[in-house]
Amino acid sequence: MTNAQRKALSRMAEMNSSSNSGQPAPTLSNAFCPHEAGAYYLASVATVPKIIKLFAKEIEPPDYTYVVTTVNFEQDPDTGKWIWFDGKEKLSPRKNQDGWRLGSKKLYDTREGAEAELQRMMVKNGDRVTKVHDLPDCMTTLRKIRSAHHPDRNNPDSDHDLYQAAVEKIDRMRAVGA
Repeated sequence: MTNAQRKALSRMAEMNSSSNSGQPAPTLSNAFCPHEAGAYYLASVATVPKIIKLFAKEIEPPDYTYVVTTVNFEQDPDTGKWIWFDGKEKLSPRKNQDGWRLGSKKLYDTREGAEAELQRMMVKNGDRVTKVHDLPDCMTTLRKIRSAHHPDRNNPDSDHDLYQAAVEKIDRMRAVGA
């Protein structure tokens, strides 16, 4: 008996046992079950739209925004599936060869894994690689961070990456607000 025949026989046996019991019970391998920590992380990139000038002499590359999103799944009481609401639609995780995905994006168990992916995407897009910081959305707080870490102030404790990240976030917030 060949391997293909063995596999076919085992599949037929599985199908017969599943048809007798109705629907197969989900196993740990094919059913999503959140880990103990509960949260997963998504690394995503978006482009900031620019105003198109018809007769522009120099075409500028797009501005990218990078985000690590914390994903907390909830179980749908009706279907029993684990879902996450992204603000527009409810998404369920699905499995492929290299792990769990949410839509087209890979789910990361740790924030470090998501940040490493973010760094990889930044390098790919040709952006200056800065450490991923959780910066606030408050403009006055961002200005305080920017001034505290300003490189021209001869402050030995200043974090140039944090200064650059604050400047970039202020610029993005101004672009969105304008």
